[in-house]
Order: sequence, then C-alpha cells, then structure tokens
Amino acid sequence: MEGRLSLSPDRTLEIVLESIAELVDYELAVVLDIASPGRLEVRRARGPLASERLANFSISLARRPDLAAVLEGGVPRLFDRDDGSVDTYAEILELPEGHSCLAAPLLLEGRAVGLLTLDHRRCGVFSPGIVRFIGAISALVAVALAQSAESAGLRAEAARLAAERNRLLERDADAFRRLLGDSPAWTAVLDSIRLVAATEASVLLLGETGTGKEEAARAIHRLSPRAEGPFVALNCSALPPGLAESELFGHERGSFTGAQAQRRGRFELASGGTLFLDEAGDLPLELQPKLLRALQEGSFERVGGERPVRVDVRVVAATHVDLAAAVREGRFREDLYYRLAVFPISLPPLRERGEDVALLAERFLGELRSRPGWEDLRLSRGALEALRARPWPGNVRELKNAVERAAILARGGLIEAEELAADGAGPSGPGPLPAGRPLADSLADSLAGSRAGGPRPRPRDGATLDSALAAAERAEIESALERSRGRLYGSGGAAELLGIKPSTLQGRMKRLGVERSRFA
Repeated sequence: MEGRLSLSPDRTLEIVLESIAELVDYELAVVLDIASPGRLEVRRARGPLASERLANFSISLARRPDLAAVLEGGVPRLFDRDDGSVDTYAEILELPEGHSCLAAPLLLEGRAVGLLTLDHRRCGVFSPGIVRFIGAISALVAVALAQSAESAGLRAEAARLAAERNRLLERDADAFRRLLGDSPAWTAVLDSIRLVAATEASVLLLGETGTGKEEAARAIHRLSPRAEGPFVALNCSALPPGLAESELFGHERGSFTGAQAQRRGRFELASGGTLFLDEAGDLPLELQPKLLRALQEGSFERVGGERPVRVDVRVVAATHVDLAAAVREGRFREDLYYRLAVFPISLPPLRERGEDVALLAERFLGELRSRPGWEDLRLSRGALEALRARPWPGNVRELKNAVERAAILARGGLIEAEELAADGAGPSGPGPLPAGRPLADSLADSLAGSRAGGPRPRPRDGATLDSALAAAERAEIESALERSRGRLYGSGGAAELLGIKPSTLQGRMKRLGVERSRFA
C-alpha cells in the first residue's frame, strides 16, 4: 500500500506560486511575511527575475507607507507609473520605468500576516481581472505562509532543544568521566544516577569497598541543581568518638577544652550543596538522633550553642555494610535508615561487570603512559586473561593499584601476567588462549599491543571496547604474520599462533585490510 504524500509547508508555498504562474504572467513573485512589527522580510521568491539577493531582503514599512497602506486596507493594489511609488526592490533589482507591479495583502482571519508582490518588466501586464483573481487567491497564499512560518518556528525550537540536549550530554559526559563502563549492570547504575540527580531526594549508595561510591556521589552532585554549590565529604568511620558531633555540626568557642574559636561543621560547610557521608553505617549511635533532626528540620545547634543554625543541604550517604541488619541488631536507628535510603542505589562489584575490567585497566594505563619512558606501556594477552580471571575483592581500587604495580615491575613496557600476579592474589602465570577461540572474543586481541612493537590505539575514557581498540587487533594479526613469514596454515602458522581457525583469520584480515603478501 502506497504511503500518503507528505509536503513541507515551504514546499506547499512554492507549489502555490507555481500554480499562480500557470494563470498569471509574472516574472517575479515574492512572498514577504511580517517578521517583526513594521518590517517585511522575504520568505519565498520565484520567477525569471528571482535572485539570491532577495533571500535576506527586508523592507521597513516606515519607509514604504504605500505598502503599509496596502496591508492596512486589506485589498490588492496595482501600482501606476504616475502615482510616484518607489519600486519595491529598487535596492537590489533594476527594472525598467513603468514596469507592472501588483501588491496584495495576505490576510488570515482578518489579520495581515504578509504581502504578495508580482512584477513584470513590461507595462500593463496585470489587468483588473488579474488583480481580482490575486485578491481571491491571496487567502490560500496566506495559509501557506502561516504554515511555513510555523514550521520555521518549530525548526528553530527543535534546534534549540537539540543544542540543549547536546549541552546536557556534554555535562553528563563530564559528570561520568570517572565512572567508566558499559556493562549492563553498570549502565543501570548510571541511569539511576541520572534519574535521581535532578531531585532533592536523599540517596543511599550501597556496595562493597572500592566500587566507586564516592565518585557516584560526586556525579550526583555535578548533575544536580546544586552543582555550583559545595561538595563536602565526611568519612564517618574516621570520626574520633569525642569529636564526632563537633566535626559534623561545629562548635562554639569555649564549648569544651581546646575550643579556642567558633568552628563550622561539615553540615554547615555543605549548605547550598551536597554532604557526602561515607561509611554512614559507622556513625556513632548517640549522634544519629541529632543527624535525623537536622535532615528533617534543616536546622541544628552547634556544640555549646543555643541558637539554631539553618542549612540547605542534600545528603548522599554510602555504606558497605548491611544497614537493614544493623537496624535489626540495634546498631543503627530505623528512622534514620529510612530517611537516608529514600533512593538506594546498589553499585555492583567489579567481578559482575564483565568487560568493564578491561576498559578500566586501559584507562589506568592511559593515565600511566603520561610518565616519561612509559609511552609503550601495554598489556599482553596473558595479562588480559589474568585480569578476566581475577575476582577483584577490592574492586576498582584494587584493579588500579594492581595495574600501577604491574606497570612498575614491567618498567613501563609490556605487562605480562606475572607482573599482575606479583602480589600473590592473581593467577601464577599467563593463561593460554584456548585453541579455536575467535580472535574478536578475546580481550587480548582488542587490547594487547603489537608484539613487534607496532602502533597501539589509545582509547578515550568512555569509548567502547569494539570501537576504541580495533587497531590493536590488526597489530596482533600483523605480528603473528610477521613471525610466521606470512604463512596462515599448519604448524607455526599465524592461525595457530593466534589460536584461531585459518578461515576465521582470513575473514579478520579481510575486514581489517591486512595483506598477507607484505609478510611472505
């Protein structure tokens, strides 16, 4: 079944002018709209005399009272050679004296929306009958003009919204620059951060140590309306028992021994922004009622103070312990738990994030490559297999430390599995690539540098594994071809060296543009 024909408003306006040309002999037809009070602007022009100079042409009605009278009178006018009128387009077109000129107001429900002008170089072309015909058909032109103007407005609004969308996307990219990953589990976390950031709800970040809870809190702050305000972090597990209340709420001078001056607490310092309570499960039980009141009422008293201090603070808390169990055991107030956990977000451990391990490792390597002499730092195939096999109980923090330690042991060169296992927590040696395993399924073929020391891609943060590191796959194939002297099949052939089928290798070579003849 054929689809319905769809015409843009601008095309409709052109068709109307073309149709008029079938009945009226004009050399220039121009539709002008009232873009602003007292000014006409050219919207469309057709005919042999149409010129690009008309595209941005505008007419001040204050300088053309004759055209203003046509718009006000609401009827077409045929300008006579003896009435002293100025040529409408005298500034950009040279027309002979006494040429034919007709102007018709474009009315929509009694309101002028524009003007239609018809010109011909010969005199007397437009008869009274044509003037009446143009007056009748001008209503159709007015409708087409109004639709075209509305379409232009919608396009401008769409462009504005697109620019705003791009700005927000750029802001998102900046906010998530330290939260690299594209696994489904991690993408769900980023979606939750985007969702809750625009609200004022308290957020509780849950997850094992090293999963990135503070970076997630900073992302929530950067994406929130409070982004221009302060971000104040407080590690609750490090609070000295006797000074915990002062650290959180501040104190007045002389409130206790050693209080030499008034001091503002973290709650007060974070006013207008975000307060991040890391390891909130370790908050002293005696401090929890005052924190609950501050969250509920937005006010508190400093230690030794009598006047309430009002603050405007959003709280993001984080913990690696089971707060629900702590509530049951009486170690954490139930009302405070529900006040903090308005919107809980659970950050998955690194072992559940799949290929994010390789992306994060490459990001850390990219940071290390800026050190003098470490420009060639890269991971071997065995090292990448070791990365995948390791459970990473310390999560992202452990991965970063392991990569840096391995880079030091590798002296800024090729990192083997032995360097990654130097702390005894990982595999004891490199894991061989299983025979017949497709090259694209191996992280080694995506991330490892050329064994021959060839070029290596350096992906930007946030780049996907497939797109950012495709050049490494080509380098690995070329290295195998060089070692096998261009031989694909048999013992010692490139396919065997790479652990894939010869037919698979040929397909990869064709896709990547690798020519075997270079190595034969």
